[in-house]
Amino acid sequence: MTVEDGDPEFAKAIEEQLSVVTAWWRADPAPGKGFVQTVLRAPEERHDVERFLHTSGIREATEDEALVLYITSHGAVGTSTRHFLLLPGTDTDRLPATGMPTNEVVIAALDSRARHVLAIVNACEAEGIDVELRALVRDLARPGTPERTLNVVATTATRSPVLGREFAVVLRMAFEWLQDAAGIARPHLSISEFIQALEQATERLNKERGLSLAGPRTVLQGKLGAPTPTLPNPGYQSRPRVVTQAREEVAAAPEELEYWLDRASGRAGSDDPGWYFSGRQELNRRLTSFVEGPAGVLIVTGTAASGKSAVLARAVTLSDSAFRASPRYAEAVSKAPADTVPDEGSIQVAVSARNRGPLSLIEAIGTRLGCERDRTQPATDALRQWQEGLRAFFTACQEDTVTVVVDGLDESPDAVACVRDVLVPLAAYACGPGSEGRISIPAQAVGSAPAVSPPAHQGLRLLLGVRSTSPGTPEAAVATGLRGLLRELLIVFPGAQVVRTDGEGVRADIAAYAAALLAGAAWGTDPTVITSAAECVARHVGRSFLDARLASEQLRRGDGVTLLSDPLWLSQLDRGTVGLFEQDLDQVTDDGLNSEEALALLRATAFGLGRGIPWAQVWPAVASELLPTRLDHADEKIRRLLGGRLAGYLTHDIEDDHVVYRPAHERLGAMLRRWPRPPQETRPPQEMRRTLDESG
Repeated sequence: MTVEDGDPEFAKAIEEQLSVVTAWWRADPAPGKGFVQTVLRAPEERHDVERFLHTSGIREATEDEALVLYITSHGAVGTSTRHFLLLPGTDTDRLPATGMPTNEVVIAALDSRARHVLAIVNACEAEGIDVELRALVRDLARPGTPERTLNVVATTATRSPVLGREFAVVLRMAFEWLQDAAGIARPHLSISEFIQALEQATERLNKERGLSLAGPRTVLQGKLGAPTPTLPNPGYQSRPRVVTQAREEVAAAPEELEYWLDRASGRAGSDDPGWYFSGRQELNRRLTSFVEGPAGVLIVTGTAASGKSAVLARAVTLSDSAFRASPRYAEAVSKAPADTVPDEGSIQVAVSARNRGPLSLIEAIGTRLGCERDRTQPATDALRQWQEGLRAFFTACQEDTVTVVVDGLDESPDAVACVRDVLVPLAAYACGPGSEGRISIPAQAVGSAPAVSPPAHQGLRLLLGVRSTSPGTPEAAVATGLRGLLRELLIVFPGAQVVRTDGEGVRADIAAYAAALLAGAAWGTDPTVITSAAECVARHVGRSFLDARLASEQLRRGDGVTLLSDPLWLSQLDRGTVGLFEQDLDQVTDDGLNSEEALALLRATAFGLGRGIPWAQVWPAVASELLPTRLDHADEKIRRLLGGRLAGYLTHDIEDDHVVYRPAHERLGAMLRRWPRPPQETRPPQEMRRTLDESG
């Protein structure tokens, strides 16, 4: 509802406001989608408003409709403290007779049957509706009906004029901020998130234009943190779920699958499903054989960036029933070597131990298996409740063997406790019936562990991913700490199988991977050139698939033939991740960033806990702490980072309904946390690479 005053500038301001309002609460012809938009333009007198309330159906809105009322008009507060909208025919000396009581419009919406109502009043002295509205709201109580979410927002304070173009700008700024920087990953906002976005936009406008606008405030509010359908999230994007939730944490990301499918689809008539589905066949055969076999333990290990998590992700993804049922992936799966494709449903649960302690890890496994805590155990010992709950689950479970995948064990802040309190209690189930002799639990290795006894008929396949040092590392270097984690696991599980991702054949695997990444490069129309380039990359990157990817991206962006013959570029490649990163950092000015700020933004993500760092106010604040001066225009610089050459150094995830960012690999995270590096340039490249392998 918009009330004009004959001023062309105010009319333009209203148009700008409506442009944002109709984009935010957009119409959609599909049933149940979007909003039905009904606009009252330029009413002349009170009767026009009353007729609109009658004909628009506001008062008759049904329970399942989300109702939004937007009012922009001049207004005034009478001596009675009642607020009125000023119409063209209003006599300010006769407000009750010629003005429109604002709360009559607001209450028409609030008194409908709609469970979710939002009213935004942008008028002079809009906060003046407060006293009367709070009294009227008492009449809205409806015993025995579902709880309602009623929110009313006023844009101006007492004795403040209506916001014209200013509020249009505030709305647009908030809309744009919520599209990316806010990072809210659900379809609807809460009223507190909406107000926060408006407040931020107001603060920014005040700073840019030297204004002192007070900003909007809630006059009536429902639950502060509860999302409401009256506040659609402009930044929400439906995230495709390619696997079921129990496996999602370790499975391949939808973006990665799409990347490899798109590259494979470019080879007309080819029966090759692409590197992701057909590469590293020997390793994939080992994993497939294990998840289709008897109970036991398989440890997948290797140096940092040797593809451990990728191999596990492939097995988890290809075993998932939802993935297998998708027509999008059916052809690729059918063309993959059959003995590298796990049986559908052969992996039940897959979780990551990254930044998890033992309680968080065992809870993640238990909830995904569908088991419950044993509440007969002391409430103060949640860990014991889950241990006993898992015992009961495996005893009662009717399936022959269950497969649980735990990746990133070395990325837990307390990996030894995770072994002692989670893996050891699971050990009896991993042994399978009649196999008790295959487990050994020495107290000196893992501390004291609860006694476990295998169930009568249930078995468990335990598939673990853990980083380890390079093959051939001296024994003294792996005796303690995380470097000795693989050794501890082999003490606990003496019968475990071990698969290394950095053993014989890794160079050939990396060459095949690089060739797949380089296929289609502008300079690589001759397949022999691509093959030669990929083999050159494989010779220089050691066992690191990460370095192969970073090098391949640089080759694709530039003149690959020239780079491959450039001794300086090859020397950077010999220095591994550090050298490649420095090369990209030196060229970041092409993306409109300076290297110091780009480095601070990347480093900030490496210090995030949990699954990553949220954007909003957090990412800019952390980056600013890593710089000598405050990071100005941080949101715009983050957008450039995410759209530029350094974007490949980051990945994103969802945590607590927010998009979070972290380095694309823990090796990158370790490098960024240690930056600037201690002087290492005098070391041979192979020694520098080994140091990073063992620390990252």
